[in-house]
Amino acid sequence: MPTIQSSYPARPAAAYEGMAADQDPATIVSRTVETTDGIAFGRAAFQGTRDDGIAASGAVFRGIVLADRNARPSASGADLLAKGETAPVMVRGTVWVVTATAASVGAAAYVTSTGAVTATASGNIPIPGALFDTSGSAGGLVRLRMN
Repeated sequence: MPTIQSSYPARPAAAYEGMAADQDPATIVSRTVETTDGIAFGRAAFQGTRDDGIAASGAVFRGIVLADRNARPSASGADLLAKGETAPVMVRGTVWVVTATAASVGAAAYVTSTGAVTATASGNIPIPGALFDTSGSAGGLVRLRMN
């Protein structure tokens, strides 16, 4: 059998997209993924067509999809939950996300209609009661606190 992995980092990453950021009280709900291509970990979930459904894009923000290490591997190798799977969606709490724009600690958070978290208000959907818990540059990993 060929070697699959022969080297390991000295330390694991401190965090990853969709990881709960702390042990503070959080509200996490289960929703069914309706989007054909699935929804990636750490991305925004929007109201789907069914009451308990979520989609990867839309106009009504429902929460952030948490990482689920029990999810079936995707054909592309991406970390995501496939159509029809039950997704853990954080609606209150602190989660690690990648910011689409530079973000400053304490700044209000928004989401684009395609699910990217941003600090830019213009043309984007506000995440009610959410703010950035850490600062970061565009494409950086930051903590998002949803109150």
